[in-house]
Amino acid sequence: MYALSSTSATLPIILHASRLLASDQALEMRLPGVFELLRTVIRFHDGRVTWWQHEPITVSTGDQWYAPNGWSLPWHDDLLHEVIACGAPCRRVVDAADNPALHYGAPIIWNRRLWGVLELRGDHQMVIGDEEQALIDALTPLMAAAIASSSGANVDAPILTMRQQRVLDALRAELEAPLDLGELLTFLLRWALDATGAEAGAIGVVDHERGEVTLQAYEGYGANPLSRDAFGETRRRWNWSVGVAGKVARTGRAILLRDVSHDPDYQALNPEVRAELAMPIGTDQPLAVLILDSPRSTAFGESEVAFVKALCDLAVNPLRRALHYQQLLETSTHLGQVFSSIPSGLALMDQQGRVLRHNSAWLTIWGLPPGSIRDPFYVPLDLVPLLLPRLRDPLTLTRMCAEGQRAPTEVQSLLVQLTSPHQELMLLSVPTRDSFGSLTGRLWIVSDVTREREADRLKSEFLSIISHELRTPLTSIMGYTELLLAREFSPAERREFVQTVYNEANHLYQIVEDLLGVTRLEAGNVRLNQWAVSLRQIVSDLTAQLNNQISGKHTMLIDIPPHLPPVYADRDKVRQVLVNLITNAVKYSPNGGEIRLSISDNVELPPDHPRGKFVRIAVSDQGIGIAPEDLPRIWERFYRVDNGNTRRIGGTGLGLSIAKALVELHGGRIWAESKLNKGSTFYFTLPVATDLVRR
Repeated sequence: MYALSSTSATLPIILHASRLLASDQALEMRLPGVFELLRTVIRFHDGRVTWWQHEPITVSTGDQWYAPNGWSLPWHDDLLHEVIACGAPCRRVVDAADNPALHYGAPIIWNRRLWGVLELRGDHQMVIGDEEQALIDALTPLMAAAIASSSGANVDAPILTMRQQRVLDALRAELEAPLDLGELLTFLLRWALDATGAEAGAIGVVDHERGEVTLQAYEGYGANPLSRDAFGETRRRWNWSVGVAGKVARTGRAILLRDVSHDPDYQALNPEVRAELAMPIGTDQPLAVLILDSPRSTAFGESEVAFVKALCDLAVNPLRRALHYQQLLETSTHLGQVFSSIPSGLALMDQQGRVLRHNSAWLTIWGLPPGSIRDPFYVPLDLVPLLLPRLRDPLTLTRMCAEGQRAPTEVQSLLVQLTSPHQELMLLSVPTRDSFGSLTGRLWIVSDVTREREADRLKSEFLSIISHELRTPLTSIMGYTELLLAREFSPAERREFVQTVYNEANHLYQIVEDLLGVTRLEAGNVRLNQWAVSLRQIVSDLTAQLNNQISGKHTMLIDIPPHLPPVYADRDKVRQVLVNLITNAVKYSPNGGEIRLSISDNVELPPDHPRGKFVRIAVSDQGIGIAPEDLPRIWERFYRVDNGNTRRIGGTGLGLSIAKALVELHGGRIWAESKLNKGSTFYFTLPVATDLVRR
């Protein structure tokens, strides 16, 4: 510090500067007057003052310094950083285009705290001697007070060390870089730990809508401080009514605990913690809370608290940017997850039909393997050739695309039918627009509606079949009972009429039993009463009933080997399967012929049949047969081959579905072989009792 003589001519300048800096004008308006006062003593060309208030603020004289060649000489921050680093006046000679100039800088310090930097530039006529330096030393405390007053700070508040001020100055530039939320919070936490010497710390982001704090970054706690919920997921959120961090998030006020055991709000993350500092990032509505922990009760002094406060103030704007970016990223991620996970196929196209993006379900629903089409591709130019073997009407997709070009604002829909295998796809095409409302292309949504349309078909068939099957016996019952009530008949005639009514009522009963049986099977309410039973005995018991089922045009042959092992089965359910198959064999051979029931225990079974020892039962007829394309579907509920014979024969289409379910409940399999106009053979298997008991 240079002494200033009381008789010096600079005293009026200092008095005038003190009155000027203490005025009510904005600091930016006061400093130019200070520069003019300095010019009366120091012959400098231009100058500037830099200080920090969340962001760097600079006020200069406004003079442009031009080199002899006419180029203006910009300010460089090299000397500014040098003054901050050393905390003392610095000077540097710069070459201003063959015109050497002096660049001088002095720290604006009060109470050991750096408030800003004063810089002056001039040519060889600018001299900074002892008297000039004494004037600057007298003015800089006045400037510090003015800077503190303009920023609402207190010159006697906790101070930052020179090292901390240098750290903050270096961090300003780094925080301007585009950092995502995780990088920024980790960056802030590590600098806070390093500068304060705290052993552990964490940062939680505040959600004001939910009233929660979400832990985003933590270090130094050893084991993972986060607990897990009942599903094994990491529990990062907690209500802000809990803990010190929650209290800071609610109030926006910093909390310093010298001994956490004396505070009822403290929630331990580590049993070794003694002192904790919780600082909000943002005061009115905190964006986040920075927590520093230490096993030392004296870990956080005034200097450390001041640095953490300055660091949090410095991080407000970068954190606000990072949170906004994170919100956009989360929205994009959620939309991406919906786009990728939705079971419908989605394809986003531009106005030329080029697919910009599609989800995995898009290829799956069309039946195309992954990698079968390269990005980018066009609809329909690249899609139709791949689907051509399966499209029933290839021109429908082309026409739809052409219509979309002619009417780009219209919503379109189309039912596309594919073969081998059969599929029905509902295609919806809607226009897409950008944020300005301009058309950008179309979104195609493809859904597989095969099952829904099949369900509709089954419902329609069910109503048609049941109404027909119920109407026929009911007509007979009502007709014969009306005759019996209207007039007298002979005993033989009355018996015949009553027998007819009984037979038709029994037919109705069987229809209702089939419907109830399907319902019970689908609900899983059917339980088997399995025992070791003899198939020979079951067939023998069925003989009388089978004779009534078979007309004079049919011949029933039964082939059972002499030494047939017992099966492990439910006697009544096996009878039901046999009756269904034999009844079908009779119905679907209307011209008569041979019905053969054969049982064997030493035959080759299909490759996909379950392992073990089984007895195979076969029921053959010489009837109308089943076409190859219909054979896989005969086991479906209400399915009946669509031809004149089946419509004339009638039936609900439930018998084979029930038989298949009952056989599979026993652990066996049922299948069929058939040739049109040659007949059909139905096979099913039942487990051998001895083999099952042994296992």
